[in-house]
Amino acid sequence: MKVFKSEKGKAAVLESYDKLAASWGVDKEERYIETRFGRTHVFITGDQSNPSLLMFHGVGDNSAVMWLLNIQELSRHFYCIAVDTLGGPGKSEPNEHYNKNEFNNVEWINDLVKQLKLDKFNIMGVSHGASLAFVYTLHQKDRIMKAVCIEGGIITNPFKSIINTLLLAFPEVLVPTRKNMIKIMKKMKPNSDLFEKHPEVVDHMVLVTANHNQSAMFPHKLEKYDRQTGMTIREKVYFLFGGNMGSSREELMKMMDESQFQYKIIEGVGHGLNHEKPEAANQEIIRFLQQPNSII
Repeated sequence: MKVFKSEKGKAAVLESYDKLAASWGVDKEERYIETRFGRTHVFITGDQSNPSLLMFHGVGDNSAVMWLLNIQELSRHFYCIAVDTLGGPGKSEPNEHYNKNEFNNVEWINDLVKQLKLDKFNIMGVSHGASLAFVYTLHQKDRIMKAVCIEGGIITNPFKSIINTLLLAFPEVLVPTRKNMIKIMKKMKPNSDLFEKHPEVVDHMVLVTANHNQSAMFPHKLEKYDRQTGMTIREKVYFLFGGNMGSSREELMKMMDESQFQYKIIEGVGHGLNHEKPEAANQEIIRFLQQPNSII
């Protein structure tokens, strides 16, 4: 499975990736972890005596860009492990077992957890990363202390979920220029000043869009939500949603209310809420993970 369309394109993306990661402003360790599906790259930062927090980015991005505005504050409170998803445009390297027939998200994360020697830990993710966090918590609830799902997690219709994600970037994604990338990012992050403060993020995402082989994410299967099993973890999970995306989520929000899931809608932001309002996102993440029980 080729993650990038060419070696030249890969080199350009990873050079930009390293520059973004260097601007995090925290001391961190880079590590490659061998799993049955390939080498998985992680960043590790924070005091190891703090609670562990396993972190997953979304589709079409990577750890370097996803946690740029969050990692300084989160690493003050948690032992943060930011994972580059297999198949995504980061530094992880799938092997021959990373395919639609063999790959399993839960088994992959179990391999990571075993190598990292984690026992009980927190987990979080954004968009597709939120789905990874939710599904893993569902299948391995005894290992998870708490989970935070940002702009994702529960999938009631896998096909519709894929289409909605694609539509966020369409049609600009067909021509990956800087101008079109800003249009895409403004649809996802309508109130963010990320573009002005961090123009290097826009440049990085142009490189990613032009050079990432998007079909490399196909082995990640989306698991449809089952209410009966989902409700068994509702006290462990907290959802954050952007208010600007609400019109497309009436069915989802109704289901969450009926199931009594804990969630908060942050008004005035879209799909990239942790970039649009990083302070608010950090505050909610820390508050939920540190409180003595799961009642908001």
